[in-house]
Amino acid sequence: MLPALAINAIVMMAAALVLWLAPELVVVTPQAEAHLAFALGAMPLILAAIVYFVPVLTRGAGAPSWLGALPLLAWLGGVVIIAGFSGTVGLNAASHAAAIFAGAAAFAMLLWTVRRARAALGAPHPCLAWYLAALVFLAAALLVVPAMALWPEQRGALRQFHLHANLLGFVGLTAICTLQVLLPTAVGRADYQARARLSTDLKFSCAGVLLLAFGAALAVPGMSIGWSRHVAVLGAVLFMFAPLRMATYWVAAYCETIASLHGAAASLSLACLGLIGLMFAGIGHALGFLAGRDAVVGFVLAFLLPLVSGAATQLLPVWLRPGMQGEWHYRLRSQLGRLAGLRALLMVCGGLAFAFGWHQGIWLALAGVAILARAAGPAVWYATNRGPFQR
Repeated sequence: MLPALAINAIVMMAAALVLWLAPELVVVTPQAEAHLAFALGAMPLILAAIVYFVPVLTRGAGAPSWLGALPLLAWLGGVVIIAGFSGTVGLNAASHAAAIFAGAAAFAMLLWTVRRARAALGAPHPCLAWYLAALVFLAAALLVVPAMALWPEQRGALRQFHLHANLLGFVGLTAICTLQVLLPTAVGRADYQARARLSTDLKFSCAGVLLLAFGAALAVPGMSIGWSRHVAVLGAVLFMFAPLRMATYWVAAYCETIASLHGAAASLSLACLGLIGLMFAGIGHALGFLAGRDAVVGFVLAFLLPLVSGAATQLLPVWLRPGMQGEWHYRLRSQLGRLAGLRALLMVCGGLAFAFGWHQGIWLALAGVAILARAAGPAVWYATNRGPFQR
């Protein structure tokens, strides 16, 4: 399932990119476009990745088979909410149904992860605490969805909390902790400081998300509180603490690898750079200089696309053919990672340009996606003709 969800995530983000480029193709709301990338693309993949990594982090048995249905349940919730935003079904009914589907998946996975943490052989890897925090933020973001219908006068504030708890709390926390483990694997050299950073930085990241979410919620028109924007700015500064420390170490330890033209490491490191740049754009939005909707588009282009494509480059060969790594894995990873540094650079530059107000930057991101598609063609041919599905 993981390979299919990884491909689905990239396709959904690329589809959202096309809609942002040519809105006349399909007339949908901006909320539908954003949920196409997040609810249909990122959320199911992240949930499936957590299911994959938790047994490793707790040194326990593999996940039970029923957990494999939870990402699909969340994906179904994404379908329902997009149908609501597009007018196919009533928005209130769609919002409630989507929240039930995705919320059931989030709460079930949260309970399972807590149980696995308690039953871990020895102390679990500190990355597990980040996954737990991310799932808590996802659950909180979904809980406010029915509240929007109950208190329509507070819909703007609740929507801001939902947005920030999802993007930074769920997606952001999961991505930061996974990058700390995944990039050294892609480089082929251990990061002996990662555990200490993960243990130290989680409180700053969680505090940053909370301050950002509440600060943004209290800054909406009609609820504007004088100090709310300053709270959001403080949250952004705290949230940047972890990716800045991570990036500083990477530059010192892996500079020659992450600056390469090819390979997953280049894409993953640029995703981290994109996240840091987006936090500065978020500060500009909090202070009233930049448009918030531009930051959402930038988040997909400058962070999610290079992150997911880089992670897929590193992990797809393992997911398609588990077990001992061999020539097939190295060949497929090489095909997937061809020009990964260039395509990620275009995605990050295009996304940051869009977030900072230059909308023509979206074409740079499209060029990056085109390079990704060009690399994926030979990779798919290699995997299907010489891979595990050969007949």
